Amino acid sequence: MVIREDKYLLRYLYTLLYILAAPLLCVRWVYKSFKPPQYREPLRERFGIVSKEYKQSIWFHAVSMGESNAAIAIIKKLLFKYPELNIIVTTTTPTGARQIYNGLGNRVKHHYSPCDLPGTIKRFIRRAKPRLLVIMETELWPNWLHHLKSNNIPVILANARLSGRSANKYEKIASLANEMMDAFVKVLAVNEQDAERYIRLGLSKERSLVTGNIKFDMDVPTFTDHEYYPNWKDAPVWIAASTHKGEDEAVLRAHKIVCNIIPRAKLILVPRHPERFEAVAHLIENEGYSVARRSCPDTWSNNADVLLGDTMGELMKAFNISDICWIGGSFAEIGGHNPIEPAVLGKPVLTGPHIHNFNEIFADLIEAGGAQMVVDEKDLASVVIQLFEDKARAFNMGAKAAEVINTNRGALDETVSVIESYL
Repeated sequence: MVIREDKYLLRYLYTLLYILAAPLLCVRWVYKSFKPPQYREPLRERFGIVSKEYKQSIWFHAVSMGESNAAIAIIKKLLFKYPELNIIVTTTTPTGARQIYNGLGNRVKHHYSPCDLPGTIKRFIRRAKPRLLVIMETELWPNWLHHLKSNNIPVILANARLSGRSANKYEKIASLANEMMDAFVKVLAVNEQDAERYIRLGLSKERSLVTGNIKFDMDVPTFTDHEYYPNWKDAPVWIAASTHKGEDEAVLRAHKIVCNIIPRAKLILVPRHPERFEAVAHLIENEGYSVARRSCPDTWSNNADVLLGDTMGELMKAFNISDICWIGGSFAEIGGHNPIEPAVLGKPVLTGPHIHNFNEIFADLIEAGGAQMVVDEKDLASVVIQLFEDKARAFNMGAKAAEVINTNRGALDETVSVIESYL
């Protein structure tokens, strides 16, 4: 009895704290609903009140856009082979919801993810009737996992990542981490390092499998020439993608240095979160740049200095018209963002020093010569200028980035094969 209390004590404490925080979560969701308003729509779904299913479902969960893209790739393969499957997808954000709708339409049912309260997840299970849950990447919710295991519903963690920093934090709550690991029938890790971190947290080795990163298997999309912004067809263009607060200022200062040497240079600036679009637009103007907005063709001009990427789901189009791609979240201590999308298009990739969320991918790209780390805005400007002035170097760098992607393909088929064994 003492062992049982020790084993579950942290989850009980976590649940108590979650219950106390639930009113604040509701306030937060209502507040966020003002920008964007989509957050208001699913409030009931956050508490597991979803439409009832009359046959068993396969449940996929993805947080936002990146995870949703990986889920879409898996689901398309499954539906091609098993069109009768009843698939439910939950996402945490409206961005993820939009991506699921754009990628799969009415072939699946979408709900917003239930919060991690015992009553909520029990209600969701009763209504959604999942016979399998596939979680994308790194979503570890103690009550979800406990109640799914209690109902004998297998859980697969696909495209599983876990940074060293996150693993260290989970080790401080070892009994809770161990309980969560015990709920997974398979953890499909993107590489050996991530697999080892999950094993350190209590996952048994026989339930760990390194399948690689599904995002390496993404198709190379085709675009019409310069469809993202046709006004800059002949200009040298670089992009700062998925920027966070504090990074935009550094990027704009770097662009000023670039323009002093290459006056025709243009910048595409794409904030990570849509609620920052307006603030970044004002920032660009306050820095003295003429700004165009992707969402407003009336603002498009050949003479615009900076294009604000203020739409969602179009980052690949923006990468496509860029000669050089800097990935945000890497000057701020966010841990970087996924460099696969520009690399698959054969673009030279730049990053700041904070890349702990994608250490292995960046290490492969940097070692192959397809990416380069810059330490600050002056270094960023210097490398952008060098690549603009040496087109052969930029081309070779992009080709090496694409080669890294091509040599790492195959994770999607292996992931689908594992999921099939639980259908």
